Amino acid sequence: MALQSEAVPHRAASGAWTWPASSRAWYSVVVLSLVSMMSNIDRGIVNLLIGPIKRDLHLSDTAISLLIGLTFSLAYVLFSFPLSRLADTRSRKVILTTGLTLWSLATMLCGLAQSLWQLFAARALVGAAESVKGPCSMSMIADLVPHEKLPRAFAIYQLGITGGMAGALVIGGILLSMFAGMPPLSLPGGLVVRDWHMVLLVTGLPGLLLALVMLVSVREPKRRDRKSAAAVPLREVLSFLGLNWKFYAPLFLSIAVASVESYGLQAWRPMFFERTYGWGPERAGPLLGGAILIATPLGLFLGTLLAEYLTKRRPQDALLVACLMSYGLSMPLLVAMPLMPNPWLSLASGFLGFTAWSMTAPGQNAAIQIVTPNEMRGQISALYLFSISVVGGGFGPTAIALITDKVFHDEAMLRYALSGFTLMVGPVILLLIFSAVKPYALAYQRMQAGGSS
Repeated sequence: MALQSEAVPHRAASGAWTWPASSRAWYSVVVLSLVSMMSNIDRGIVNLLIGPIKRDLHLSDTAISLLIGLTFSLAYVLFSFPLSRLADTRSRKVILTTGLTLWSLATMLCGLAQSLWQLFAARALVGAAESVKGPCSMSMIADLVPHEKLPRAFAIYQLGITGGMAGALVIGGILLSMFAGMPPLSLPGGLVVRDWHMVLLVTGLPGLLLALVMLVSVREPKRRDRKSAAAVPLREVLSFLGLNWKFYAPLFLSIAVASVESYGLQAWRPMFFERTYGWGPERAGPLLGGAILIATPLGLFLGTLLAEYLTKRRPQDALLVACLMSYGLSMPLLVAMPLMPNPWLSLASGFLGFTAWSMTAPGQNAAIQIVTPNEMRGQISALYLFSISVVGGGFGPTAIALITDKVFHDEAMLRYALSGFTLMVGPVILLLIFSAVKPYALAYQRMQAGGSS
C-alpha cells in the first residue's frame, strides 16, 4: 500500500463539500476509537503492575514513576512532531496501522524484560510508536464527519481513550488474578517470566489483530478545506500559532496542567486503594475499571448534549464554555475522593468526578479541530497531545510520587498527596480555560468568515 495520501480538496460537481457515506464514516470513527483503546490499555496496564514490578526490581515510588511516565513521554516527544508532519501529507491510515503494530509488539517486549533498563527500553518503544496515534486519528476524524457532528465523533473517540484506561484496570486485574501464585517460568536464553510478565505478554496480542482489521477495512479519507497537497513549512505553522496564541496557549496549558493531575491520579489510584483501604490490585482494578467504563460513556453523552445545546445558543464559544462548566463540576469531587472514610464512598466520589471530567472531551477536541487549518491539523494535534501525553504522562505520576516521598515522607500519606495536588491545580485549570474563551470566539468567527468567502 502506498504511503502517499490523497491530499487535495474534494468537491462534488455542485461545488459543495462531499463526505463519506455515513455508515463508512462512523465505522471508521469506531475503529479509530478501538485503536485508541488499545493504545491506552498498552500504555496504562503498567499502572496496575506497580506492586509486582517494585517487588521484583526493588524500586522506590519515584523510580517506578519514571518508568510509568517520563520514559514513555520522552520517546513520545522525540518522535511525535516529525511523524505528525508526515500525517499532514501522507497516508494516515498506513502510519497509524504501522504504529499500532509496533507498540503492540513493544508491549510484549516489556513482558520479556529482565531488568529495569530493558523495561525502560521497551517502554520507550511503546511511547515512540504511540506518538502517531493522536495526530493521525484526530486528523482523520475531522475529514470523516461534518463540523456540526464533530463533538459526537470525538465523544466516540474519547470513549476509546477512557475505555482503554478502564480496560487496563479491568483486564490487568483479571490477568493478575489468573497468574497469581504462578511460579517463575524459566525460558531459553536465561529469561525468567513472572506474573506481571505474563500480563504484558497477553495484553499486546489483541493490538496485532486490530492492526490487520484496520489495514483491510478502513479507507484513508479525503482531506477537506485544503489549499495545497504540499507540506506546510514549519515557519508557517509557527506563524499561525503566533497569530492565534491567545487561544492555543492558555487552552494547551490548561490541558497540560489537567493532564498532570489526571495521569497522577490514574497512576496512583490503585495503590491508593491498597495503602488506604487494603484493597489489592486484583480487587481494586476491576472495580475502578468498571466505574470508568460506566462513567466514561455517561460523561461523554452528557458532554455531547451540553456542547450541542450551547452551540445552538452561542455557537462562537459554546465548546469552551462547556469545558469550563464540566471541569468546574469535577474538581470538588476529585478533591474529596481520596479523603473519604471508606473505599465505597471514595469509589462513588471518583465515579461522579470522572463522569464530569469526561464531559470536557467532546467540546475540547472539536474546538481545536474546527479552528485549525487542515494542512496543520496533524502538527497542531501533536502539540495538543504533547500537552497530554508528554507533560501529563511524563510529570503526573512523578509529581504525586515526589509529594509522597519528599513532602510527607510516608507512603501511607498518598491520599493527602492526591487530594492536595488536585486542590492546588484545579483553580489554575479553570482560570486558563476561562482566558481562552474569548480568543476562541474570535478564531471561530474568522474561520466562519473564511469558509463563507
